[in-house]
Amino acid sequence: MVIEVDTERADEALLRHMYEIRRVCHRAVAPQEEPPDQAWGVASMRVTPPGEQRWHGVVGDPVVAFAGLYLPPGVPTGFLRICVLPEHRRRGYGSALLNTALDRARAAGRTHITGVYGDPAAAGFTAATGAERGHSVIACRLDLPAHLPPVPVPGYRAVSWTGATPADLLDSYARARNAIADAPTDSGGRLHDEWTPERVRDEEAAVAERGQQLRVTAIVADSGEIAALTQLVVPPPPQKIVSTEDTAVVAAHRRRGLATWVKAESLALLVADRPDLEVVKTSNAGSNTGMLAVNRALGFTVTSTWTSVVYHLT
Repeated sequence: MVIEVDTERADEALLRHMYEIRRVCHRAVAPQEEPPDQAWGVASMRVTPPGEQRWHGVVGDPVVAFAGLYLPPGVPTGFLRICVLPEHRRRGYGSALLNTALDRARAAGRTHITGVYGDPAAAGFTAATGAERGHSVIACRLDLPAHLPPVPVPGYRAVSWTGATPADLLDSYARARNAIADAPTDSGGRLHDEWTPERVRDEEAAVAERGQQLRVTAIVADSGEIAALTQLVVPPPPQKIVSTEDTAVVAAHRRRGLATWVKAESLALLVADRPDLEVVKTSNAGSNTGMLAVNRALGFTVTSTWTSVVYHLT
């Protein structure tokens, strides 16, 4: 039987156990990747970004599997994660969680749900349960520092901030965030609703509530408009692994070296401010050859390859 979990109010021990299941499953696919700290994982489940719907379910006594369904606002899609401890697979736990989660997604008006898998067993499960295979997702890591120094591009300047976006850049930053919609997707359209200044502030508040630090570096054109940006989410000490969130270049400013500059600038500032940090992680669609090339030049190496899938609900 699937039991719903209200992660905003759930017992801390249950959330730690759920995150441990996720860690075990991830390491089974990518043993060379260090998972985020448990405190990071629990905080990510505990805090729901404003406007987003989340559903979590568990099965087993004791719990041996869980699912997380994430439904961003204003779009027809969402993301599903299912984790079953390896020794408890092929007993119907994954199917029970999947069916319950997809029913929830339908009730929320979603038309399709995406996810990823990384091993043959999961490939067989998704195929047997009706998922459509999508593109590859390449996970990479950088052992700090980066291999390239920042190289400015004439006609632009770099700015960086931690936490709240400066008020004079907020509108431009929100517009630039929408450039991420050009990235490859299996969702049949935009994964997120339009970025607005209000949504930017909501994101900043959610990261801060989790006890993490949001670091942003942007490239500003002489016109005053933001042309490129990259985000890092940094955990508090003693954690040493940083996650890359969005990196985007506005279409009119591409093929000028801004992606390399903005990422190199961000990483150089990170090392200067937090020399205790060791690793930066990122992931990109396998078809996003431009960003993958930028990452290779900076020193990122591939740690695992995943495959995205889509469940069509209509």
